[in-house]
Parts: sequence; structure tokens; C-alpha cells
Amino acid sequence: MHAQLRPIADQFKFNAMIVDLALGDLKNADAVRRMRKGEGSSISYMAGHLASSRYGILKMLGATDRNPYADLFGGKNGAKDGSHYPDVAELRAGWREVVKAFEQALERATEAQLLGPAPDGFPIEDQTVRGAIGFLLWHECYHAGQIGMIRTELGYSSTQQLTYEAMAAAK
Repeated sequence: MHAQLRPIADQFKFNAMIVDLALGDLKNADAVRRMRKGEGSSISYMAGHLASSRYGILKMLGATDRNPYADLFGGKNGAKDGSHYPDVAELRAGWREVVKAFEQALERATEAQLLGPAPDGFPIEDQTVRGAIGFLLWHECYHAGQIGMIRTELGYSSTQQLTYEAMAAAK
């Protein structure tokens, strides 16, 4: 892995674990429940949105043109009522699939790819693929935090608690 990606890859790996744990025990009715009086995002929306974002990075790195989440969750597609979203178990399986492909793509990324121009422009000074990946890491952290807040609002264990339990079980 290119040295510039190592700390970023570590954070993406941690986020991958958080999102995976957060989806693990959710009932589908809770996963699609929109917050903020039914106008905001649901956990299902954010999980699909994050998977779509990772597919976008894979595309920037030349690893795939495929994005099975683009139509429902990509770009400027906002949260909907969830009736057409995949079941939370399907979202979790899809998350695991993109995480694996993502980790492999980061391992293979070259300096030339990282320093190439990012598509679409991002609201940061560094308009390279490296800059876009850094921005999308912030984006993912933001939504992972929202997922954690929604979980606790719905009465589920916090993502912090899930993480501690997973770390203890791994020992």
C-alpha cells in the first residue's frame, strides 16, 4: 500500500467495522425508519449511500465501473421512505462485498492514480484522487456517526458499545 494511504485506509477499515456492526442486529423496520419527523435519513439509506460512495472511490482508482447502489443511494439521491431499499441483511452483505473490493483497491493504488485529477470537484483544495479519498473519508465518518446516533435513538446498543464488545470477543 502506498504510504500516503495507510492512515486513511486504517480509518476506512475502522468505519467498515462500525457500519457492519451497526447493521448486524437491526430489524428492517427500524433500519428504514426515517428520522427528523420522517424527513431525514434512515440507517438503510446511509448504509447504501456509504456503499455507493465506496464504489465511487473504486471507480476513481480504476477498480470497477460497477455501482449497484448508484440508482437508490448515489450522488444527489436523497433519502426516501425505504420501501424500495434492499433488506438490511442484503445491505450488510453488500457492504461486506464493497469493503473487500475497497481494501484490495487501496492496496494496489499507485502514486500516479492518487495524484491524478479527481472527477466532479470536491469542496477541498486538493483536487486529486488522493484529496477526494480524504474528503470521502470525512464523509463516511460523518454518516457512521449518524448511524450510531440513530441506533441509540431507536433503543439499540451504541456503536461504541458494539465496538468494545467486538474487540473483547476478538481477544
